[in-house]
Amino acid sequence: MRWNRLLQLALLVTLVASIGCLLAGCFLFPGGPKAVIEVSVTEGFVPLRIEFDGSGSTATAGISSYSWGFGTDDPNSHDASGTYVYEHAGTFTLTLTVRAEDGSTGTASVTITVAPAVWISDKNQGRIYKLDMQGNELESFDLPVSEPSGVTIAEAEGRDWLFVACFNGGNQRILRVDPTNGDVSQTYDAPGQTPLNLTFGAAEPKRIWHVDGLSRKLYGINRLDCQIYGSFGTTYFQVGTDPFLWTPQGLDWTPAPNAAGYLWYLEGQTKFLYKIKIIPRYDIMSGTQLDIIGDPVQISATVFPVSAIDFYEDYLWVVNVNDHAIVQIDPSTGIPTGEEITGFPGASTAGLEIQH
Repeated sequence: MRWNRLLQLALLVTLVASIGCLLAGCFLFPGGPKAVIEVSVTEGFVPLRIEFDGSGSTATAGISSYSWGFGTDDPNSHDASGTYVYEHAGTFTLTLTVRAEDGSTGTASVTITVAPAVWISDKNQGRIYKLDMQGNELESFDLPVSEPSGVTIAEAEGRDWLFVACFNGGNQRILRVDPTNGDVSQTYDAPGQTPLNLTFGAAEPKRIWHVDGLSRKLYGINRLDCQIYGSFGTTYFQVGTDPFLWTPQGLDWTPAPNAAGYLWYLEGQTKFLYKIKIIPRYDIMSGTQLDIIGDPVQISATVFPVSAIDFYEDYLWVVNVNDHAIVQIDPSTGIPTGEEITGFPGASTAGLEIQH
């Protein structure tokens, strides 16, 4: 009897110890993979470059693959680590999914917050500045040619670039600039004699639109090589007796339903803001057409003279030259809202682009 009791006790101890070991193994050595994200920054201003690394991820069976989702329309990356550039403002979820050799998966995520950036050009100093929405300088780049005026962000060759129109002492140029470091990747001849504003039409057919002060024309330009696709002068538009393209003081593009977008043109003589519909060509024998839509909006005289305009979050922003301010305006009434960007560097602001 005694030996039976000892045997039963030994079996019970063994059973308890086995269960304890199993439970300890479950907690100390989980079988499923664990995704671990390391990222250089989680917030900043557009364009925001991040470095991501998932090599610290673990799995008992070993990791067979990595898959990074950036919270954008771009395809996933399948490298253990790498870099990515967020070219639009917003809140994004960076997600890593790792797969173990046995087929099990683990996932982790990090929130990336990207704020808009304000690009301006300064004619006198030959520089472009990157600001926040309060006017604080984030970066600035010197340019190899002088007197920059219009500036816009345009997509080319799979990424976003700054395009800058420069008078350059009469030797007009358009520069393609890397917004992350200020390097000039391409230099093109600019149409006309006094290059002013630039804007990018992001809907097909994609164009850079440019207005020239001396020739008084709107130009549609190929974003890949800056060749002219078409030009539209004062005689093209039917605007009655009001001056049009007489004193250009702003040009911008916004998307539009059933069209290639709207161009917004600000005339300095009348202080009218015009809405122009872009109508793509319908066959190989036709060309892109422009059509003024509705009545122009009178912009408050208090903000003139203006050197550039841009739409952001349904408001019009204008560069008030005399007050050295970027002023928010209700585009339906032409009246300033009271919101302004001030305190930014430079002496002669000529171009404006709010990247978002």
